[in-house]
Amino acid sequence: MKYVQPIRDMDLIEKLKVILKKQNYRNYFLFIFGINSGLRISDILRLKVSDVKNKTHVTIIEKKTGKEKRFKLNTSLQAEIKEYISNMSNDEYLFTPVNGKSGN
Repeated sequence: MKYVQPIRDMDLIEKLKVILKKQNYRNYFLFIFGINSGLRISDILRLKVSDVKNKTHVTIIEKKTGKEKRFKLNTSLQAEIKEYISNMSNDEYLFTPVNGKSGN
């Protein structure tokens, strides 16, 4: 089995954030959410606005393991969430699927 190593170089992370923010705000926020939550993409894509709106912690059931996972939304991520969801309704997925399928 192959493993993917995290990006540990903070300069590279900052460069990626700048590039993504210029290209597509959704992808920038997806990157920010991923590096701050530590969740698998399969779990991130299932989140709805109501799961994170005005929250300091989020609890999910991991798709891969079926285990419950609770994680803290740090203050910088909370600010990013607030900005990102400002024009979204509670029942919307955080990340509108590119392929037209739901996050389930």
